[in-house]
Amino acid sequence: MPMNRKELYIPKRQITFMDVKTEVLKKIKPSHEESEKVKRFVQQLLSVSKTVSGLDGVIVGSIGKFTWLAGDHDIDLFLMFDGSVPREELERLGLEYGKRIVQELGGKSSVKYAEHPYTSATIRGYDVDIVPCYRIKYGEKIKSAVDRSPLHLRHVLDYIKPAMIDEVRLLKQFCKGIGAYGSDAKNQGFSGYICELLVLQYGSFDAVISAAGVWKPPHIINTERHLGVPLHQFKDQPLVIIDPVDAGRNVAAVVNGENFMKFVTAAKNYSDRPSAGFFFPRPKKPLSALQFKSLQNRGTKFIAVRFSKPDIIDDILYPQLRRTMSRLVQLLEHHEFHVLRACEFAENQPTIIIELEVWSLPSVKKMTGPPIFSEKHTEEFLAKYSKGSVYVHDNRWVAEVQRKHKTAVSLVNDFLNAPPPVLAERGVPKYLAPLLTKKKAMEKEFWKLVKKDKPLSDYMRQKYFSGVVSESKAKAGKN
Repeated sequence: MPMNRKELYIPKRQITFMDVKTEVLKKIKPSHEESEKVKRFVQQLLSVSKTVSGLDGVIVGSIGKFTWLAGDHDIDLFLMFDGSVPREELERLGLEYGKRIVQELGGKSSVKYAEHPYTSATIRGYDVDIVPCYRIKYGEKIKSAVDRSPLHLRHVLDYIKPAMIDEVRLLKQFCKGIGAYGSDAKNQGFSGYICELLVLQYGSFDAVISAAGVWKPPHIINTERHLGVPLHQFKDQPLVIIDPVDAGRNVAAVVNGENFMKFVTAAKNYSDRPSAGFFFPRPKKPLSALQFKSLQNRGTKFIAVRFSKPDIIDDILYPQLRRTMSRLVQLLEHHEFHVLRACEFAENQPTIIIELEVWSLPSVKKMTGPPIFSEKHTEEFLAKYSKGSVYVHDNRWVAEVQRKHKTAVSLVNDFLNAPPPVLAERGVPKYLAPLLTKKKAMEKEFWKLVKKDKPLSDYMRQKYFSGVVSESKAKAGKN
């Protein structure tokens, strides 16, 4: 019997979604050969790990959950210690075992530091981190920050269906393409675990995108329906995803407002006009001549402080860089130099960039004092400002005093012209204080630097000419 016209009908939009996903998966899904090669290496890594340490090892992250993308071979091996092992012993043995495992496999290792030290290695072209952790059960309190990772692995493997694996890959690549991927301190975006939980929650990539297009901050997802979770503890976090293995933790705590809105806007635009362009970042490129001139013609003042990169991981560098930036902004605002924007860059040398609405002030500053009827406060005010010009206006004492810093650059330079212990007292974090001491703020030199430093120029282009809405719309029209 021939099929009727209704049975043959497939909506045009559905075909478009399918075509885009098929095209993207051809590029991001590991081949059978690649998958088998990784599988063989992982099996050997686990075997050597067991022989060397006698401990149970587990491969966490995307490799362990089979949701990794083609060419992305970062492997995280966790060595699980019993909870009775003292913390110092866990750290010592963790490094000892890590070094021996790498040696057995003919790789090169180094020690890196997060909450506790771990072994980072390159073995046969694979990047491998060997991390000690405590074995914990569901509901048990963690003893180190990484203890949850094996539970995250178990949760995803228990609930993910084979058809969902490619859906997770699509969501990860989508987040990469729009510049919202990475839960590290540098990127403050969506982690692989977040992508996995979202697909588990909604069932597919398309369903996640459809739902996300109408999210409003704060958006709360409770995947396991934990009851009685005090949501007030997640105040000022735009996306809240209650961790299935720890009801007191927001998996998405690191996602900042910019990346949340970038994801929501891109999801809406993709739903309206699906395109493979959303999945792949645009190549880096410096500011165009027109964009460069546009920044110079804003009528503002750009200043920057650049210094040497300390020997610390990005997860330590970026928070300290942002704290330093906030301290400088606070300083400038307190002295009436109004800041329009401030941002941090650390791809080459760490650089704090500040755009000012007000960068120069008169020599004289007006200080409004107490009412003339307040005898006690009048005496204090007159004693403090006796050397300046003091007068009465609208029944209040007013003093005119000499301003110490007439320019923002002078203020910043004076602030930094101090030894590291003094800078630390002033709020500069300990790793950056020794590198910032005696540094000078750039003015005209900043524009020369932007022309010379192509990664910095690209960063400025993204910050000023690739906003949340404009960039996602541009991607929609790319293909």
